[in-house]
Amino acid sequence: MKNDLIIRRLKFAQDYTQLLADENYQLVDMNMVEPFNIDDKRHHSSTIIFERNEQLFSIRSDWTRSLLNYSEDYHLSQRFFGYFGPVVRNYKTFHQAGVELYRPTDEEILASIDMHLSFVTEGYGEKFHSIVVNDDTLLDLYIDKYDLDSGIRNLVHEKNLSELRKQLGQTHPLYKLLSAKVSDQMDLVNAEFGDSDIMRFIDRLKQALEGYGMKFILDLSFRSPQSYYNGFYFQAFLDHDYPLLSGGEYNSSAFGIAVNLSNGGLL
Repeated sequence: MKNDLIIRRLKFAQDYTQLLADENYQLVDMNMVEPFNIDDKRHHSSTIIFERNEQLFSIRSDWTRSLLNYSEDYHLSQRFFGYFGPVVRNYKTFHQAGVELYRPTDEEILASIDMHLSFVTEGYGEKFHSIVVNDDTLLDLYIDKYDLDSGIRNLVHEKNLSELRKQLGQTHPLYKLLSAKVSDQMDLVNAEFGDSDIMRFIDRLKQALEGYGMKFILDLSFRSPQSYYNGFYFQAFLDHDYPLLSGGEYNSSAFGIAVNLSNGGLL
């Protein structure tokens, strides 16, 4: 590993954790060896498991899961946590940085997203190209309103427009939405569900981020690669294919944001 990469990683860790401390996040630094939790293996099949003295342990593969397990085990009163440190997947080590917010309000979620965008633009001189958002409950609204079979959900996630057209017809509002340009989906969803809580939140987010000058895209087929996200989810991109920021709701009452440090990330 080159010296400049190590120096940049350490500088990022200092700047990022200092920002979180200034914003009253509780910083955590946990052992990489953890008691084994079956949910960890379900969400990350590459988690390494081993046995010592007839007890199963695992090596941390995801900070979100580790912090959630820790918070539930010890019933912590603190609601905002920040981290920077290594994880191991497929026998390879890489670093994660991010925050976890437990029982946050909409205002607190918006503030955390803005804090991360500002950290990147002001601290690193980067300009975001676009942010893509979705919420799984929006598709539920369409399924409930039009009494659709639950199998439609898989077709949407697979972006199988030909089968959707076959089952719904080309005039169906859901097919028209998904076959339209993603830049038009926001207006189409607002026309149907603009008075829903999630669309009010997404509209507030769009307005709050106007100063960053990036494209704001709502895409109902957009999903997180992590299965534990079950509500609002977003990814923010620079001018390439890999997201720099990713985050969303999980466990019904938690929200996390992660900073990508490799594959097109800050480092």
